[in-house]
Amino acid sequence: MAKWTKRSRTAALLRQMLREEIPISHTALDDHPAFQPANLLRHSLTDVGILKPRDEGGVRFERWLDAFLSDRPDSVARHLTPFCRWEVTARTRQLIRQKGITDGSYMRARLICRTAERFLNHLDQNGIDLGTAPQSVVEQYLDDNPKEASSLRNFLRWAARTGRARRLRPIKHPSGLKATSYPPDEHKKWLQRLSTDESLPLITRITGLISGLYGRPASHVLRLTRADIIDDGNTLQLRLGQTPITLPPPLPELIRSQIDAPRRWDTDSDWLFPSKLRAGAHVDYDRPVTSLEALGCSIVALRGSAMLNLASTMPIGPLCDLTGVAPSVARRWQIAAAAPYAKYPAMRQPARP
Repeated sequence: MAKWTKRSRTAALLRQMLREEIPISHTALDDHPAFQPANLLRHSLTDVGILKPRDEGGVRFERWLDAFLSDRPDSVARHLTPFCRWEVTARTRQLIRQKGITDGSYMRARLICRTAERFLNHLDQNGIDLGTAPQSVVEQYLDDNPKEASSLRNFLRWAARTGRARRLRPIKHPSGLKATSYPPDEHKKWLQRLSTDESLPLITRITGLISGLYGRPASHVLRLTRADIIDDGNTLQLRLGQTPITLPPPLPELIRSQIDAPRRWDTDSDWLFPSKLRAGAHVDYDRPVTSLEALGCSIVALRGSAMLNLASTMPIGPLCDLTGVAPSVARRWQIAAAAPYAKYPAMRQPARP
């Protein structure tokens, strides 16, 4: 402890606050150039009640939005800025209040903003005014960009509701669930990369594989503890629901490597992914989600593909236990999986004990 007070940058930052050289506030820590020490101190001050807890994912989204909306032509900015600042932000916060924060909360918010930007750029480049654009513009745009049907609906609804687009309406997508999943070939491609690419962090590979095989969100994976792992040295089982499942390669090897990784902090933690910033806590959910997103991989789409695969091969009871979804949600996935995914080969082979 004596060395910490002299050598730690976090301790130096705390001394500056105690000497009133820096305000004790989230804003001051946001502006500090030493990101890691500032974040560590933020969590400590929050844990003891000096700073109020805040949604760190929301703060990162606001910063992203500042950069995203800068330097836009006026013809695009006059629609894009209020849509992203007011509609997308407010709706995302409302969903978080109602359902809690999920893997896709801010990822989907960024996707909706990017889709609106691309559509507005398309109108601008073709000299089409949003207010008088015909419905055929939407149909033609989605013919060229079919994957954007779901995310564009949000902008089109807002534009029609606010009177900015008098002739445009969203096109109903045949299946909202399938829109949040990868095609089988792309799903396999990502599972293959996560299985074999040793340059990726363990947390990214493990989270992506569990989400892509068993439909579990990153928020659940990061709450796994050593008690959820049953390892006899030969097979490794994981307790995702009531019944443990035997994991296929390379997950056992990856999880063992994660357990054996040196922990110079919080050595007594039972979390599979302990936080480096907060004693007794697990890693923030945003870390693997952002890491996957940087690769161009959507964890929401990984989960969606897993759900379609599992729903086509499992009855509702085991499906709910394995994936953690409610029976009503499981039925929707089974309906969505009934046609093209009914012949989707099972990519998991869980052995029941």
